Amino acid sequence: MNLLNVRKNLLGLVCLIVTSAILLAGLWPFNFSPENKVRWLKDQNGIQFYGPAIIFSQLPAPYPLHPTPYPLHPTPYPLPPFSLELFLQSTTQDSSHIGHIVSTVDDKGSEIFFVGQWRSHLILGKGIHGKANYREIGVRDVLKKGDKRFVTITSGAEGTNIYVDGILLKSSPRFQLFSMNEKPSGRIVLGNSPTGDEYWTGNLLSLAIYDRVLTGEEVHQHFPQNFDSPKKSEEKGFISLYLFNERSGTLATDHVGGHHLLIPSTFEVLQKIILVPPWKDFRLSRSYFLDILTNILGFVPFGFFFSAYLRLRKPYSTYRTLLISVLMAGCISLSIELIQVYLPSRNSQLTDMITNTLGTLIGVILFLNHHKKLTRNL
Repeated sequence: MNLLNVRKNLLGLVCLIVTSAILLAGLWPFNFSPENKVRWLKDQNGIQFYGPAIIFSQLPAPYPLHPTPYPLHPTPYPLPPFSLELFLQSTTQDSSHIGHIVSTVDDKGSEIFFVGQWRSHLILGKGIHGKANYREIGVRDVLKKGDKRFVTITSGAEGTNIYVDGILLKSSPRFQLFSMNEKPSGRIVLGNSPTGDEYWTGNLLSLAIYDRVLTGEEVHQHFPQNFDSPKKSEEKGFISLYLFNERSGTLATDHVGGHHLLIPSTFEVLQKIILVPPWKDFRLSRSYFLDILTNILGFVPFGFFFSAYLRLRKPYSTYRTLLISVLMAGCISLSIELIQVYLPSRNSQLTDMITNTLGTLIGVILFLNHHKKLTRNL
């Protein structure tokens, strides 16, 4: 075997090793049925979310739906009234993303609004109809690690109010949880977003849902001074009440409406998204930019060694070497992102494909410059 064939085989082996490493990193840990990281609390009523997890209602609750979806009805209905009571305890405040504590979904499974946590701040996010982004309001420094908080959110035609421990801390007249052109399904998701990529860590001790706006006096009366869970009530407007007092099992009982919550043993994603666009995926955080840098650097060796292998096999032009290398990298990256759709712990993102291709391009340019210098010296 001559020296040229040895070099070809060696470069081919290097390309195979680099490609295998990329696939391994992109698909690790190859778990298509990961553990749903939620468990019952042992010493008190409640459930604990300690990692990627999700709980969701099996059947939709009857709130709040218009008799005829707006705008088909000739007379616009008022914005549906709604109140939510959460008794919770955060177990972290260092997360780089907004952990979704409670989310509601529409009839297509998309998120309408969520109650979440970013660092120690309480965030209320509302999807904008027809757009990719959210409107958000919040309260700062009320979800510190280890503190129990009783959060009440009311929303109707007059706006949205946020109470913490019975005290009004935020009032937004122009912010409503539901819009007239939306059709809420009545389904709720706990501990995560429907897409499964915004998990929350903490203890959820009780949850109550109403189809009316609670008054400030009612909110104050409902606040459990001794941190007991909200009691079942005879008052009007109760839709669902979850006390999480089962201590075991795969169902959290609705003590009012019978809309029980399912606690699956494996982590499931309700809404699978293929190739999330960059404008939806972007977040201003250190981890986000570190991911971008990792994706770029991870494909630089592939671009370098694959273009070297191509040039050694056949004297392609600079343009063809660049084109073939980038197309090959794009196929590998696309394959990874499509497989990630079926890995609940991973996200399929267009940003990754773009950064992978950029890394390959950098690797090809580095090889071409290196090859040019070697040729010139010879």
